[in-house]
Amino acid sequence: MELRPTTAADLPALHGLFVAAINGVFVQHGFEPPGPPLEVFANQQQHLLDTGTSVVAEDDEGLLGFAASWQRDEDWFLASLFVDEAAQGRGVGPALLDAVWGAAPRRRTITDAIQPVSNALYGRRGLIPATPILTFTGRPRSSGSDLRPEPADVAAIDLAAYGFDRAIDHAYWEQYAQRTTWPDAYTYVFPGGAIGPVAGLDAAAAARALAAELARAEGAVRLRIPGSSRALVEVALAAGLRLDPVPGLLLLSEGIEPPTALAIGGYMVF
Repeated sequence: MELRPTTAADLPALHGLFVAAINGVFVQHGFEPPGPPLEVFANQQQHLLDTGTSVVAEDDEGLLGFAASWQRDEDWFLASLFVDEAAQGRGVGPALLDAVWGAAPRRRTITDAIQPVSNALYGRRGLIPATPILTFTGRPRSSGSDLRPEPADVAAIDLAAYGFDRAIDHAYWEQYAQRTTWPDAYTYVFPGGAIGPVAGLDAAAAARALAAELARAEGAVRLRIPGSSRALVEVALAAGLRLDPVPGLLLLSEGIEPPTALAIGGYMVF
């Protein structure tokens, strides 16, 4: 087995491995697997190539797996780690994790709750499930909102909601989504109705911004909210959105508190 840095030319093959791996987990449990198109997957992975660490594992037969992570200040996030089914049990996953582990004191990742092997691997590294990631979908029930967009200190919001700077990620999000700043909060909306991240100086500000975004939605939406962000979960439920049956898990290293004023941008970009 050889480990090497990922290149842009690898992305179509990585997408195929990712889709096969996710399908294998979801279908065996009787759930409809998520299926991000190649373009969306490639955009996210390219951002990781540009701002993080990405590695592939391969042998003479071809691709065995890949992993990617990013670090902002002293906070590290495992964005992806997937191994071909035929290569599982050969030490590929741990080797990939070592290759992207870095040296940050604070660590996070997100997994699906129905992936016990991955969750155990991360748990042995000190990444312990702290709160579910709840996915909501559907057409919001309009309740109106008198909140209006206004300038906001995005850097201060990031520090309060995430605990670290996300300027480099805003540059990525703004390429593909519409950002709106609200009183002490911001929201992003992607084509097709995906909402997130949503972040606020506190939980109340984030919840008001999410309610305002849902009130002006013109079709079906999709958003992912940590269960610890209770005020945002309440907004999603009040809007009549449906809860996906397969939650994610936010895994945190010791000493990190789960977020309370945040709806995430996705499993790979948090």
